[in-house]
Amino acid sequence: SVCSNNAKPKWSYTNKTLLVSNLTKNGTECYLYYDIPKGGEQILAERTIEKGQDGFGTTDTGEHNTLYSDEDDFGITYYYRGKVNNNWVKFGKSGTQSGSGNDLYWRIIRINGDGTIRLIYAGEGSAATSDGGYTTNGTNALINKNTSTQYYGSYDQAEYVGFQFKTGSIHGHGTDSNITNSNVLTVLNTWFGDNLADEFNDGNGKIDPNEGFCNDRRNSQSASTTWGNENDDGGTSGTKTYYGAHLRLRPGGNNPSDSHKSVPTFKCKDIDNDYFTYTGATSKSTTTQKQTSGTKSLQYPIGLITADEVTYAGGLHSQDNTSYYLNNQSGHYWTMSPSNATIAWVFFVSSDGYFGNDIVINSHGIRPVINLKADIKFTTQDNGHNPGTIDNPYVVE
Repeated sequence: SVCSNNAKPKWSYTNKTLLVSNLTKNGTECYLYYDIPKGGEQILAERTIEKGQDGFGTTDTGEHNTLYSDEDDFGITYYYRGKVNNNWVKFGKSGTQSGSGNDLYWRIIRINGDGTIRLIYAGEGSAATSDGGYTTNGTNALINKNTSTQYYGSYDQAEYVGFQFKTGSIHGHGTDSNITNSNVLTVLNTWFGDNLADEFNDGNGKIDPNEGFCNDRRNSQSASTTWGNENDDGGTSGTKTYYGAHLRLRPGGNNPSDSHKSVPTFKCKDIDNDYFTYTGATSKSTTTQKQTSGTKSLQYPIGLITADEVTYAGGLHSQDNTSYYLNNQSGHYWTMSPSNATIAWVFFVSSDGYFGNDIVINSHGIRPVINLKADIKFTTQDNGHNPGTIDNPYVVE
């Protein structure tokens, strides 16, 4: 859209109004052109936007019609928080052929900095129900609800916190024979191949092939290390190790602003080695103008939620929250955030809504996380009326 006399039009997502700057002359004419909004743009236009907090000391049980903003590696990201009932998406079908099975349901975690949309699995068909429209109901949101899964089958080496790992390497990843997949990644790959391979279509479908998933393995041997100053002096064999998420998210950790607050981040500390991406991912610019394509080591572009994303959504370490949208009432599920080691520990989300840490040989549920492309478009069954609810979810065209 353009204006005469050097005036400049801009749409305000926050106020839902047209703003015209440099308006200095009478008779200025503006020509406005309207496009059908892309998925993320549509959601932003429907919500109030607020700047997120710098740290979190309590859980969030509030009911919000707000998206909050922060920065990730690729720009400004907008995330849902608290008792949310309007972030439901219907996308994909269960079964090996598209259209052959039940509808798959998801919850939007956030709109990523590059405009892609991050989703976490919420169940299939009529099983994707909610408690009062807010929390996912029971084990239906777990793809392994009948047989929970160990993060990995051994625990006596720090490397076993890796989504992929290589013995003797802190940040091991790759596609060669020296690399081992975690058990959770193996389950995710099988499920993706059975349910979403057609929707992905080798990168030509609606699932983004370039967005990744952070398995933050930057670490220190000291629990008193200030987050951001990890020096990678642990992370292998039986070395005492405290990972970044442990330092910034556990109460009493040495966080930069307040030792009683969790200070999450959407940024991946070692984006080249811990930001797990599909083998066919292409390079893109970070907010620091660095070009990266992540690890390029995944068979499919699928991962898990991070403990930081759980914190942004309203959860805290060891504090129950049964009201926010990530709570899964009758099943624990893994994140992909390492916690600590001499024996390998990884964070998980409990059925009471808090996140804690557990030894990798223990078994929990799995909730896949994927990213939709930035240029997808949403429809709803009842356009304009409570979009994104369980009864009127966003549907990917």
